[in-house]
Amino acid sequence: MTPKTRFVPRTNFGNYLRKSDEFLRSARTAVDRRDWDAAVSHAIHAALCASDALTVFYSGSRSAGESHEETLRQLTGLRMDRGELDRNLAHLRALLQLKTTAEYEDRLLGEREASSSLQHAERFRAWANAKLRASD
Repeated sequence: MTPKTRFVPRTNFGNYLRKSDEFLRSARTAVDRRDWDAAVSHAIHAALCASDALTVFYSGSRSAGESHEETLRQLTGLRMDRGELDRNLAHLRALLQLKTTAEYEDRLLGEREASSSLQHAERFRAWANAKLRASD
């Protein structure tokens, strides 16, 4: 199934990187404040914005689907080294597994989930940044 996307000018990829950086800083601050659920949510959004930066830069579009699975499918369709892409998509998948719990369920997350989420987001963001710099 082809992911549902919407056109975004390639020149706007930097806007998504900026959003990613803002969410990442917010996640770090939330960890410092011991606001675990907020840290996880912001880490997730940091990675999703970095994902949008990649798809905008490489394909001129971003996911417009209702499910984040469509974001994963769109990333999978990018022309990149498959092993490298799969290794880094694992970070995004790990984050998305916690999204529903962090944002919608009554269970509270703890320090372990927040620290892990921040690490996944930082690694995904660093990889995205490296891919975008290498293409300049």
